[in-house]
Amino acid sequence: ASRALPPGRRALLALGALAATLLAAGCGGGSEPAAERLRFNALGTEIEINIAEAGGGDAAAAAQAARKEIEAIHEAWHPRYGAELAPLNERLAAGEGAEVSDGLVELLRQAREIERASGGRFNPAIGGLIELWGFSRHDGRLEAPPPREEVEAWLERAPSLADLRIEGNRVSSRNDAVQLDLGGIGKGYAAERAVEALRGAGVEAAVVNLGGDLATLGRPEAGARPWRIGVRHPRDRAILATVRAQADEAVFTSGDYERAFKHEDRRYHHILDPTTGYPAMGSRSVTVVHEDPVLADAAATALFIAGPEAAFTVAERLGVRRMLLIDRDGEAWQTEAMAERTTFEQPMGRIHTE
Repeated sequence: ASRALPPGRRALLALGALAATLLAAGCGGGSEPAAERLRFNALGTEIEINIAEAGGGDAAAAAQAARKEIEAIHEAWHPRYGAELAPLNERLAAGEGAEVSDGLVELLRQAREIERASGGRFNPAIGGLIELWGFSRHDGRLEAPPPREEVEAWLERAPSLADLRIEGNRVSSRNDAVQLDLGGIGKGYAAERAVEALRGAGVEAAVVNLGGDLATLGRPEAGARPWRIGVRHPRDRAILATVRAQADEAVFTSGDYERAFKHEDRRYHHILDPTTGYPAMGSRSVTVVHEDPVLADAAATALFIAGPEAAFTVAERLGVRRMLLIDRDGEAWQTEAMAERTTFEQPMGRIHTE
């Protein structure tokens, strides 16, 4: 088991209502027997490792190996309390650098490329802005947005992963306002590591579910059928749509329902636009299907911030072919490739397909 964080500090990448759920292994409905199902809490949410076909190996040992990978990330990468990321953030704020693990270097390099391709909409250097808004705190509900002058002061410093200097395993920054928060990409990395652990143990078919974001390994019944993933409605938590995921694909969703508060009849949520310093208001949720869980996780955030006006352009730049966006008016925007995989389970208004 992982070392417990102090009370109120257990969320590495804080999550809320489940974004999606595994309905059944195949398209025909009904429940599928599992060789092993392991549930535990990490990354601020409930994790489920569901092994459908163990491949003749030890399913329980394989699930525990995947759990170990996830819990290691939980312990290391909380921006304020993680064993690796918190000291790095302290050094960056002091204008210094630090030696970090191969895994963190790899993730920061990939995140920097995604930030560039998204036009800065995805930006894990905004830990200071998240702190300013209080969304990283665990001591009660927020009651008001931060003073505008404090947001503007943060915008003037414009921290970005482009400010990082990565030399071998040493990370430093040209901008001491850079504070790293991996909440928009860390779950994807955890899913990737967990799937690799399962594959290394000989597992042939499984799903790793991190609070509603899922990564698949193989397909059930020797690849005969796809996985069925239910995407929840961003307002009433009923199943909005069913998405069919193929072998070795990830389904990630960003939504405005995970953390939010109201102030003077206006609702503020936790998905902050780094270009404005305020919550992005054009979307309610975005679901991405991609072979790379890390990219799927980050792209869901970037496309949420892009909103319907820019999401298709940004998706193309990111190499994302399958996207479903629900806008602030409840209308659906989807790529043609996503439309081929999606069945809406509730009556919708307009559905835009491009």
